Amino acid sequence: MQTSREIIGMMIKSKREEKAISQQALGDLLDVDRQYIWRLENGKINLTLNYLDKVIEKLNCNQGDFLVLVIID
Repeated sequence: MQTSREIIGMMIKSKREEKAISQQALGDLLDVDRQYIWRLENGKINLTLNYLDKVIEKLNCNQGDFLVLVIID
């Protein structure tokens, strides 16, 4: 069974790829390095809901779209 961190990471990666944004570009938007984005997408980071909101904002998504995708998976 996947952890919540892994599921959220997969959704972040999916939305990032859907919008054709590289890990480096997302890292630049969030003021973190590319390696941090890799760890985030692979469920290695225990992010807060506030930080998740920041990621969703930088990906030009809204929480409803993101949560619907999580539920579907």
